[in-house]
Amino acid sequence: MSIRTVRRERGFALIGALFLLVVLAAFGAFAVRISMTQRHASTLELQELRAQAALQAGIEYAAARLTPGGLCNRVQNIPAAGLPGNFTVTFTNCVRQGYNGNTVFVYTFSEIAATSGVYGTPEYVRRSARNVRITS
Repeated sequence: MSIRTVRRERGFALIGALFLLVVLAAFGAFAVRISMTQRHASTLELQELRAQAALQAGIEYAAARLTPGGLCNRVQNIPAAGLPGNFTVTFTNCVRQGYNGNTVFVYTFSEIAATSGVYGTPEYVRRSARNVRITS
């Protein structure tokens, strides 16, 4: 091998090292992206479970306020400060119907909803139940 041949081959290792560096950087960016996606998905699932729990708490709250034989105006919306996770529970259109000589009352809400966050943002979560009937 002559001196002239060595001078021509000096930059070959640099090209291989740069290629390896680019491949490792792409792999690292891919791993970070996957990790962020999984974290966001698990956070969203946790918020969905919290919204379902807030909805159930709202239904239980309404049942407790309406029995025995209460009026629909006894049930008021639960503000965000009232539940963990800043959920607001709203009650829509309560109708009271009496049966058996007004000894049994059935309360029907057209919708009970638990919401958190601002609509249109990734943090927005809503769970609702329609035509909820509570008997006292």
